[in-house]
Amino acid sequence: MKIGIVGLGLIGGSLGLKLQNMNHTIYGIVNNKINEEKAKEKKLANFISCDPSLLKECELVILALPIKDLISPSQRLIASIPKEAIVTDVGSVKEPIVYKWENLHPLFIGSHPMAGTEKKGVNAGFEGLFKNAKWIITPTQNSNLNALRTISELIKAMDCEICQASPKEHDEAASLISHLPIFLASALIDTANTKNNQSLLDLAQKLAATGFADTSRVGGGNEKLGLDLAMNNQINVLNAINNFKNKLNKLESIIKEKNWELLSQKLAEAKEIRKNFIN
Repeated sequence: MKIGIVGLGLIGGSLGLKLQNMNHTIYGIVNNKINEEKAKEKKLANFISCDPSLLKECELVILALPIKDLISPSQRLIASIPKEAIVTDVGSVKEPIVYKWENLHPLFIGSHPMAGTEKKGVNAGFEGLFKNAKWIITPTQNSNLNALRTISELIKAMDCEICQASPKEHDEAASLISHLPIFLASALIDTANTKNNQSLLDLAQKLAATGFADTSRVGGGNEKLGLDLAMNNQINVLNAINNFKNKLNKLESIIKEKNWELLSQKLAEAKEIRKNFIN
């Protein structure tokens, strides 16, 4: 197919590399001339431009833009997408994006690949990002069945596992396993950064190894993404934070009471439950 990708950062760039390898022709849109040159050097698409009119021949368009730009897209972008083209996005919040684009384009299907790293920008993409990843599609009663089928087949062809949920269900679940960890990791990093005790900070930084790296990784990612998630999935994020605080308070009470048997039980339970989330 002739596939347009609007935004060639981590997700869009990785898609460009993967889909080219699958013999699709990729038309990539970037936001400035500097990124255009970088994207051309990395060969993130067959054709690359700052001008969205490049999309005019595309059969399918993937919107890989920041959440704020997906919710408030430029009129120039909207006008450049062919009415007969199927459109999807890769945004990590779905309700406001789906609501916006279903009213803009008749063949829009919301989606979200559960894949990423802490890197960003046109130098971040790599072909293997989506291998064995879960990819959520969020159709509604307004969705075109042919568009849904086409997007589903493309996702499966990229070696991804498809999940399906409503936009509301997606945002509730994502707040627990994707959005909340960003804010927890940020708080963890801030806690370890003992500015009032330089010798302790120096030692902590020297001792930090894989455990700290694993639990803090998403706190070292794109700060603009965290802001967008908090702004556009606020209620779900706040609910998740509140539930986490309650769980942490219970653990604090158990430790204060020196109830080691109950603490051991809680840790063992968490260990077993984790197996249901991490295959």
